Amino acid sequence: MSKSTLQTDVLIVGGGPSGASAALSLLNYSGLTVTLIEQSDFSTTRVGEHVSASIFDLIDYLKLDKNDFEKNSFISDYASKAYWGSDQVSTINTIFTTEEATFQLDREKFDFKLIQTAAERGATIYPRTKCLEYEQLLDKSWHVSLSHPIEGKFDIHANYLVDASGRSANVCRKVGGTSQKYDSLMGVGLFLELNETTQKFEKILESVALGWWYAACLPDNKMVITFFSDADIISENKLHQIRHWKQLLQSSNRIKELLQEHTPIPDKLWIRNAQTQISTTNMLDRFIAIGDAAASFDPISSMGIGFSISSAIYASKHITQELKEGVSTTNVYQEDLLRNFEQYHQIKTKYYKEEKRWPTSPFWSRRNQ
Repeated sequence: MSKSTLQTDVLIVGGGPSGASAALSLLNYSGLTVTLIEQSDFSTTRVGEHVSASIFDLIDYLKLDKNDFEKNSFISDYASKAYWGSDQVSTINTIFTTEEATFQLDREKFDFKLIQTAAERGATIYPRTKCLEYEQLLDKSWHVSLSHPIEGKFDIHANYLVDASGRSANVCRKVGGTSQKYDSLMGVGLFLELNETTQKFEKILESVALGWWYAACLPDNKMVITFFSDADIISENKLHQIRHWKQLLQSSNRIKELLQEHTPIPDKLWIRNAQTQISTTNMLDRFIAIGDAAASFDPISSMGIGFSISSAIYASKHITQELKEGVSTTNVYQEDLLRNFEQYHQIKTKYYKEEKRWPTSPFWSRRNQ
């Protein structure tokens, strides 16, 4: 091992909410040293904004308060209007929770506060850094080769490796974990500026033959409109191109009116993977996946951000127990993950089966088999 190799107890790959929350949890409660690697410069578009009120219990565990976040990081929204299974509106609190109040996040402000606090509390953070190779040594520790565009190549030796790389689960795949994918759902969306005269509206879900639309108000007088469908349907219909995306939007009954009333910022679509999948990593020593890298959920469930943080917290407890006491409990973590995932999958399947208007549509027939 090179003398220039950097040393850390825990190496986290991924600087989103799960990676930052794992770093904070470890720094707050374990005394372990933490290094975090992020491939981007933290300026990429962040999507996935809807959370339940339980988010505040999670950030409280991370020793943060709602008031620590920048103003307008959270706005309340209480209900959704769903045009699902029929042209008649139904009002639901959320699909997967009975909590009355839910919130929309300003993801840029929220994510930045988490990573900033992790750095302030002692995490070593390397942005714009790519992991090149992972090697597990005989003592079960990890030797990771990395590259930075300015600093060049360097190495890190870690006693524990954490995959917080998101839905790609890049680290998991490279070190021998497995991932089961259930669909190829993607989201294609547009941010818009709310007009000063426009009253804020409830979240709207509207199913159409090719998939479903989602619209919601966001903090700072913004809103989002997103279309969700399978990757092949988006590709075949060129829905990653704004002209075709807008044409499809005009076939909606409710959400099309929002595009006419508001200004895109900018007039450019973002595209994100949104598939349901679960990873299995308990056969690997000194390794754990968290957030979307561990399990990713259909956005209709509004489970993404909350699960990212809660899984990071629980994983940090398992990491601490193994490194401090020499006892591995990742099997327990994997069992809990699988149990929660199976419950989610049953509810998701039931909800999709409520839409029966387009039985020959590939999108809906895949979900009604």
